[in-house]
Amino acid sequence: MNALGDFLGQKTSDGHIALIDARAAAASLHLSLAEVEEQALLLDLMPIRYLRNCLSCAQQLRLLRSRVGIIGCGGLGGSVAELLARLGVGYLRLVDPDVFEEHNLNRQRFATVNTLGQAKVESGRAALLAINPGIRVDAVQAPFAENDIRAVEVVVDGLDSAGRRLQLAEICRRQGSPLVHGAVREWYGQVGIATPENDLLTSLYPLSPKTSDDEPAPKVIAPTVSAISSLQAAETCKLLLGIPSPLTDHWLSCNLLASEYEHIPG
Repeated sequence: MNALGDFLGQKTSDGHIALIDARAAAASLHLSLAEVEEQALLLDLMPIRYLRNCLSCAQQLRLLRSRVGIIGCGGLGGSVAELLARLGVGYLRLVDPDVFEEHNLNRQRFATVNTLGQAKVESGRAALLAINPGIRVDAVQAPFAENDIRAVEVVVDGLDSAGRRLQLAEICRRQGSPLVHGAVREWYGQVGIATPENDLLTSLYPLSPKTSDDEPAPKVIAPTVSAISSLQAAETCKLLLGIPSPLTDHWLSCNLLASEYEHIPG
């Protein structure tokens, strides 16, 4: 990496590295863009794409080396994926069996008239790499399975069924992975972090059978999705950086009609 260090030293100014120069280094030295940006951060050189993040080079490097699984890539999951890509999380695994349909257009981040009929995870992958080509995105067009949770540090719940959420929470509990839960309906939403210690999902959905898969899809407006997905992305970022959060002990209830947010003990 000495040649890369020399290259970066020549191309940087004011402690920053531009995308065009990082790409030139990658092409010249037969490296990936992620490898170049990782080395830049190790040298305390911030890629300009992250310059407006309120994070140090060490924190940005931690995110670049992090791995997150996003289960369900519709409204919540797609929006969380975009936010994590912009933050610089280095590996995202998108898991969803569905394709975009017309009724998704009111709220789902990667749903456009041009992506109707396309797999949500493939459309999401293409959009995320257009936003941040320095990360890796895996697309799994299938219902989630236990293997999808392995080798990721944090799991994001983008599902729309209490039964499936309970199944996902049980897998995460067995594997010791934190699960960033989010749910939306109409003007209302909730966020919390399920851990093996707090069993959040069981307390939120005590009467839902774990095998339930036929619940009607909730009606929801885009602002609710945006609010809850932003909170999920922030909680994911804090988990990856080791920043404590009250949502490991409480869950947050959101009422956009009344502009109210309430912490409720888990």
